Amino acid sequence: MAGIYIIYLLVRPQSLATRTRAMNNILLNNIPLLLLNQLVSLLYVVTTFLYGAHFFKDHQAAKKFKQPLLVVTVLTHLAYLGLLISIEGYIITYSTVNLMTMVGLTLTTTYLFTEFTTKSDKTGFFVISFAAGAQLISSILTTQIQSTGVTSFRGIGIGVHLVAAIFGFSAIAIAGIYSILYLLLYRQIQQNRFELFFQRLPNLEVLEKLTMHAVSLGFLFLTITLFAGILEQRASGEAITLLEPKLVTLVIIWLLYGTGIFVKPIIGWDIKHMAYLFIFLFIFITFLIVFMTIFSPTFHGLGL
Repeated sequence: MAGIYIIYLLVRPQSLATRTRAMNNILLNNIPLLLLNQLVSLLYVVTTFLYGAHFFKDHQAAKKFKQPLLVVTVLTHLAYLGLLISIEGYIITYSTVNLMTMVGLTLTTTYLFTEFTTKSDKTGFFVISFAAGAQLISSILTTQIQSTGVTSFRGIGIGVHLVAAIFGFSAIAIAGIYSILYLLLYRQIQQNRFELFFQRLPNLEVLEKLTMHAVSLGFLFLTITLFAGILEQRASGEAITLLEPKLVTLVIIWLLYGTGIFVKPIIGWDIKHMAYLFIFLFIFITFLIVFMTIFSPTFHGLGL
């Protein structure tokens, strides 16, 4: 339902002048929205601290309050986005700032669902800390941006493209995080060091399953991202630049993830070797997004 709502917000018609008025200094001109933005970031930091206190120190108070606070964080984040898009003229565009806050929400929501269904809360600190970092970057940069830019490149296809990209990067992040945890736990077991990670993390089989599920989802959403973007661009009459660096990068990452799915059953490559690939892709895409957040307001030349 959330994805459908986001798509609706992307395709609703609005005039250029109306959007521009709403997007200029969107937070600085709306004190309640600014305070809610800062509250969301604060909740992410505090929630991360509680999950960290429970994982590293086995703090019982943190164990008791971390999940309720995570729920509050997700609901507050949804309220913030709801208030943001309720402002006349504002839309969630394919800008790096919007993508960062949506990745933070998607990661946190995905993890919360996993925690509820599996009853395992041992990996929460690592996922939520990354989500908190994405939200903090988004919050800081949102207050600095005078205008997010508006584009005529709009439609249902770009809505699907945006939502799939958000979920795709979230899946890549989760696969990278679980791969790091897998290697850390594997080395502790290999060295007969039954320390903190051995005591607190799920076993290797569970981490492997979680990693491969994330990889499969990442490949699925990257596929949707790629083809939805191409179809929408063709429908809009825009020329498709096959050598555009961002498109080439997406295709390479898509191919690597597709390879990761089929390599294991075909040639017997174990998860230990594949984990290095997933970690590299996670770090590479994270640095790419941070770089583009600083030096480019959007992911496409059309302001998306």
